[in-house]
Amino acid sequence: MNKILICDEDIKIENEDGIEVVIGEASKFLNVQTVKIKAQKDTNIVIEAGQVSIKLDFYINVLKGVKLNIYEYKHDGDYKFQYKYYLEDESYLNVEKINDGSDIKEMTVINLNGEGAKVDFNLKTISKKHEKYNFLVYHNAKNTISNIRNNGVNILNGTLEFNVSGFVSKGITGCDINQSGRIINTTKNTCIIKPNLFIDENDVVANHSALIGTFSSDEIFYLMSRGIDKKESEMLLTKGFLLKNITYYKETLEKIISRYWR
Repeated sequence: MNKILICDEDIKIENEDGIEVVIGEASKFLNVQTVKIKAQKDTNIVIEAGQVSIKLDFYINVLKGVKLNIYEYKHDGDYKFQYKYYLEDESYLNVEKINDGSDIKEMTVINLNGEGAKVDFNLKTISKKHEKYNFLVYHNAKNTISNIRNNGVNILNGTLEFNVSGFVSKGITGCDINQSGRIINTTKNTCIIKPNLFIDENDVVANHSALIGTFSSDEIFYLMSRGIDKKESEMLLTKGFLLKNITYYKETLEKIISRYWR
């Protein structure tokens, strides 16, 4: 398992296997540091960040036929990260991202450059202050697949925004584009989901969904009628909502949820 550990201005690489990593020097003017990753064979990467004071730009290349799993966990800090992914022919990228920071702004650009490339992207976050996520997904080759799933719970003084745009040009046939966004808003603060599809080709399957709300009173009533108090009912529903499609950091996410709903 490859590990990239980020704390303050220090970036450490552990167990480098199947990847090539180049860490650039931080810009003195913009305070931006680059991390370039090339996945050369099937492998997994864990990225963990805590109390980061610099901006980070990630460039991640997945070579032809390579399967890459990225498990990311950010906590205890303000983050301004940018991610650019590049997928070659028949490559596969799976991202499981958990955010438990304070003020978070992320830009994610996914380039499906090779025929048959596929991405599964799962973001889970608990927003307590201000969080904004922008996604640009470019289907640049035929028969490419993107599944972008964003789930968040907004609490305390939080605001949360998901903006997802998918692009398919004329002649890029056989693509499958799926966008799913849901926010459970426990506050009166503003939350936004903007799903966008820009498609110039007929031979494409495209779906998007967006839902902002609270857990239904029927769900709460059902659990309370079985002797579970309201606070614990909300915690159980939150776990069911956020833990779906999470594997590596599942236990960590359970502990985070229990901390906020104890």
